[in-house]
Amino acid sequence: MAAYHHQGEIDSDNFTAVYPAASGTKLDQCALCHCGGEYEKNGKTVTLGSCQWCHDSEHGYGYDESGNIWNTLNQYGKDYFTAGRNQAAVAAIEDDDSDGDNYTNLEEITAVSYPGNANDDPSKTPAAFRVYSMDQIEAMDQHTQFLLMNTSRSGDFYAEYTGVIMEDLLEDAGILDSATGITVFAPDGWSNYHPMEADGQENHYHVKGEYAEAQFQYDAEADEALNADGWCDYSAPSCKGRNHGDVIAVDGGLHMILAYQREGSYLDTGVLNNDNKLDGSGPFRVVPPQVTPCPPDQSSKSDVQDVVWPYDYDWDHNAGASSRSATIIRVEPLPDGITDIDILEAGWNYVDQGKIIIYGAIDGADSNGNGILDSEEGDSADPKKAQFRPMTGLDNMTAEVDAGELKKVEALYCDDPSLSQTNKPASMSYPYGAFKLEVHGLNAASADGDIVTLTLTFPDAVPTNAKFYKIVAGGWVSLPFDDNDGDETIVVTLQDGDPDTDADGTINGVIVDPGVLATPAASSGSRSSSDDGDSSSCFIKALLQ
Repeated sequence: MAAYHHQGEIDSDNFTAVYPAASGTKLDQCALCHCGGEYEKNGKTVTLGSCQWCHDSEHGYGYDESGNIWNTLNQYGKDYFTAGRNQAAVAAIEDDDSDGDNYTNLEEITAVSYPGNANDDPSKTPAAFRVYSMDQIEAMDQHTQFLLMNTSRSGDFYAEYTGVIMEDLLEDAGILDSATGITVFAPDGWSNYHPMEADGQENHYHVKGEYAEAQFQYDAEADEALNADGWCDYSAPSCKGRNHGDVIAVDGGLHMILAYQREGSYLDTGVLNNDNKLDGSGPFRVVPPQVTPCPPDQSSKSDVQDVVWPYDYDWDHNAGASSRSATIIRVEPLPDGITDIDILEAGWNYVDQGKIIIYGAIDGADSNGNGILDSEEGDSADPKKAQFRPMTGLDNMTAEVDAGELKKVEALYCDDPSLSQTNKPASMSYPYGAFKLEVHGLNAASADGDIVTLTLTFPDAVPTNAKFYKIVAGGWVSLPFDDNDGDETIVVTLQDGDPDTDADGTINGVIVDPGVLATPAASSGSRSSSDDGDSSSCFIKALLQ
């Protein structure tokens, strides 16, 4: 089952038809019914997540559908399959306890925990986390550095990468003083640990501080463009004009960075190929410089070692610590009593949407309980007010109500799968993406439903020809709004139970309010009008909630 709807599957529709509230959550993906697996190869145990296990032709189902789908299912998936593999089957097994953790399937689904995974149950507390979009990463202070990527086996190269300094990114995420390091994960489960401070241990690349200055190392024998047995790629435009022994001058010094560009072009998005291997390195790659600078040495796989720089195990092979298609950064140590991410089930959605998540030992305080961490919100005491970053940038927008309290505030892209796309207007720009919020504490006994004034303040002036859309069950609905005088603020009126302004359409003391500010394309101003979420993928935060 999956939000991907690939290979003609219909099971996710069956599940969300019975449990519509689960749409767009972590349950609306493959891991609901599918499990990973492991096998032995060359004396080592190879562990695969559900996507790779299912696509593995030898052990799972295979891209060619030649395998046995039963072997890829967890117990919940098997129970659903046995019960008839339809909507009635979903309902029929809700009182079972498929994973044997003493919670019924319905209790787990209601709590958004996996009914087929005994390690995930309603008693667990989600980890504090921050999500960063590509737009937000690009809006941060940028750092560009030229360096050697020295590999052990696959060929060395010099290149110029652009991104954000990892230390700065973690500070923005609110890391705790107790943080000792980070573990970076790729969507295929590959991981690298990096200590916060340099610790002198082999193959440890530190997060904080500058790295040693390096020199450009060139020899024609190593140049793969000139020598059939060469092993280093010097073809990058940033190599032009450099000579052997030149000091590599980097403005601001060499640092560990989260890169999204190489030689001025965006990194190729990582994909899982037919051999279950990761191709590509984007949208984000962690790039650590060499701790101990050295020349590019010959590949360890080469039979030609009588060369200027033969392979040396003790030399600094920093490329091996450079996580490609990085999607998750866990700040260590993970606090006690916190649910960890099943790394092998996480990440491909993040790659699709160009986002990265940071979680673990970060400040999880949410003083006003609206779902936005204090590290992002700043002034955070008022429960009627929320300040949060839109997906498209770093400058906060503000939502404030005159009644009730704000809850479950989050920023999204406009085509997030949790949002209806019906009647979405064409030829419009969405400079701040979309947002969701709920207003709680209203009078559920009100005959007509309480009326709430929502004041929205955006980072930039709102054009007088802008429109505001509510996204409800029937799709996008244009709402009139007040105070549209060309400044940064607009005022929207919401009513509990009103089908046009309350997405749940019920007088129940709660207003559910997904909304979007739209401007004609020519009036989008200087801010990005990015709307590049992937409607086939779940929103990142679904993994932890």
